[in-house]
Amino acid sequence: MTQQQKKVAVFTGTRAEYGLLYWLLKDIQDDPELKLQLLVSGMHLSPEFGETYHQIEQDGFVIDEKIEILLSSDSAVGTAKSMGL
Repeated sequence: MTQQQKKVAVFTGTRAEYGLLYWLLKDIQDDPELKLQLLVSGMHLSPEFGETYHQIEQDGFVIDEKIEILLSSDSAVGTAKSMGL
């Protein structure tokens, strides 16, 4: 990263969301003035949902941080409790 590059952090937690973000991520990655920082969590890290972070890596993206969240519930309260762990 050069001093002139601006960091852009992008968070993704689901396969569907990643599909919507794919071209934006590519554009950020390909822009010499930007430095993509990719944060991955949720379904991407879950064996139950296929550990789809592997697909993100196969697509050519570097995952800067994997954020573990225990998804015992998909309600707002369940997610908040998981994030508080």
